[in-house]
Amino acid sequence: MSKILLSVSDRWVPDARIDAIASFVQRLGHQILVTHVVYGAESGGGEPLPGERVLEKIASQMRDKQTKVETLLLFSDDVGQAILKTAEEHKVVMIMLGLSSKGMLTRLIEGNVAQEVVRGTKIPVLLLPPEWGGEI
Repeated sequence: MSKILLSVSDRWVPDARIDAIASFVQRLGHQILVTHVVYGAESGGGEPLPGERVLEKIASQMRDKQTKVETLLLFSDDVGQAILKTAEEHKVVMIMLGLSSKGMLTRLIEGNVAQEVVRGTKIPVLLLPPEWGGEI
């Protein structure tokens, strides 16, 4: 079964977009791989990281919609490359990026992940802006 990779930040809020994503994935007959890349090698010291909590919440909501879902927490200093490598390893047919409303300073420090992913892949990329709430 083909996979769609959804990569989200720890600031991404699982909301009405989950319904649209689940519906889209089901109509295509695919499963979804929800990923979060933790920048660097930071650990929670036993406590769940914010990204882990977001992944758990998204997976739970997707399962409630009878969508086949896997989650994957990654650690990397290069978020864009981690997404691209994961997409390649899992042979995904599409990458969805759940964008957050992070500020300019964060983009300067971490880089523009969406831009790096779009430039570095040959498969379709769907960007989901933070204020979007429609259908796919």
